Amino acid sequence: MWPAACCVLLSGCAGSSRTEEDYRLKAANTVEAAASAVGTARLATTAAGRGNATSAYLSVLLGEAEKDLAGAQEAFTSRQPPSEQADLLRTEVNDALSEAGDALAAARIAARRGGSTALAGNTAALTTAQENLERLEEQLS
Repeated sequence: MWPAACCVLLSGCAGSSRTEEDYRLKAANTVEAAASAVGTARLATTAAGRGNATSAYLSVLLGEAEKDLAGAQEAFTSRQPPSEQADLLRTEVNDALSEAGDALAAARIAARRGGSTALAGNTAALTTAQENLERLEEQLS
């Protein structure tokens, strides 16, 4: 019974990255996934500003983008950094992901309040977050 319970519990834990290179690549993949989620949201807010999307559609799309980003962030932050240098990278990536998460949350909130104009106002923050993520991804790749 105990071995089975331990296997179930441990299967939900992410292991450590054994090398700096492995950790850096995981960081790059995480940032790439986050940039994609933010880019999708940015396109949605642009469409909202043009009146080309309904509030219901935007609410769902932005909620899903936010979940995608949160999932990527959770998977990355559960990894054990292999060194103190990797701790610095973890902080840098986590800061960029948090900024992106804040921008996505603001857009989702605006969409659910039904304000296309307010939602379109989130495009700049999403653009900045996406550019920061893409810049970080380029540095890591």
